[in-house]
Amino acid sequence: MYLYRLEAEVEEKGIYHIIVLAPSDEKAFDYAEKELERYTIATPEVKEWVLEEKKRVRSGAGYVIE
Repeated sequence: MYLYRLEAEVEEKGIYHIIVLAPSDEKAFDYAEKELERYTIATPEVKEWVLEEKKRVRSGAGYVIE
């Protein structure tokens, strides 16, 4: 399993940072899309998805988000 940090660029809303735990890159994007849909009231149109970082899960793993 990996911890993924992704960015979703949304029209008129800017950039959302999404962190997910997934077994593969493909699943990470699927999970991130579902998380974004749950977070927003209306499903936003994403212009671009970016995989910012991928880390193998271990005790103490995390991210710093500016």
